[in-house]
Amino acid sequence: MTTPELYADARIYDIAFSDRDFAAECDFLAWCLAQHSPVNQRSFLELACGPARHAREFARRGWRAIGLDLSPHMLEYAAQGAARDGVRLECLAADMIDFTLDQPVALAANLMESIAHLLTNEQVVSHLRAVARNLLPGGLFIIETAHPATIWRDSLPNTWVSRTTDTPYFAGEPYTEVEVLFGAADDPYDWITQQWLVTVHLVVREGDKPARAIAQRWPLRWYQAQELRALIELSGAFSQTWWYGDMLIPPPPLDNSDTAQRMIVVLRK
Repeated sequence: MTTPELYADARIYDIAFSDRDFAAECDFLAWCLAQHSPVNQRSFLELACGPARHAREFARRGWRAIGLDLSPHMLEYAAQGAARDGVRLECLAADMIDFTLDQPVALAANLMESIAHLLTNEQVVSHLRAVARNLLPGGLFIIETAHPATIWRDSLPNTWVSRTTDTPYFAGEPYTEVEVLFGAADDPYDWITQQWLVTVHLVVREGDKPARAIAQRWPLRWYQAQELRALIELSGAFSQTWWYGDMLIPPPPLDNSDTAQRMIVVLRK
């Protein structure tokens, strides 16, 4: 795998994708562990972690927390954030397709559609097997990706604006605004490889500085439920699977109703 150039500006990336309730999502992840696993240990691995907001939240709760990412810039940023929070975060620079932890964990998660960076069936199967190798027996792996109904062109372009004043995560930091375009209506799609060449364009405004732009295109692949189910079965790494439609407690089922906003897959080793 390769790391998107956007990751080199970790703080701007963090601001752009910070409009989430990380604490509530960690409540859901912990609920899944209590609901679906016999493991009585508090340890968490965030794969493709970026700023590691979920891992840092678990660290604040006293869990052993690990952030794994390909990008040294992101891991350094995540470690600095954990230090400011006064918590311990283990950082591992590695490819989520093949990695080894010092000790297995009870709970692992691939969140924020990061599985879309895995472009081939072989990469997904290798990823699933690598995660399972690093889980305790009975441990859980949770995948969050887009609801299958939302991945086609009728939802594009996808735009939003994030500001440091919009969330408590940047309290006390200089005012920064990031205008985001993630996915343009004319982004090419390869029907053979099932890969999008996704446009990402950010306009960054920091205080009185002149606005600057960050633009990039990189390939992503969003998975339909049945092909993901087949890849999970092919991996042979998990004993049971649950499918949910959002990260809520209790979660709605994955279906075509308005209550299902995402595709959440919970896997038990």
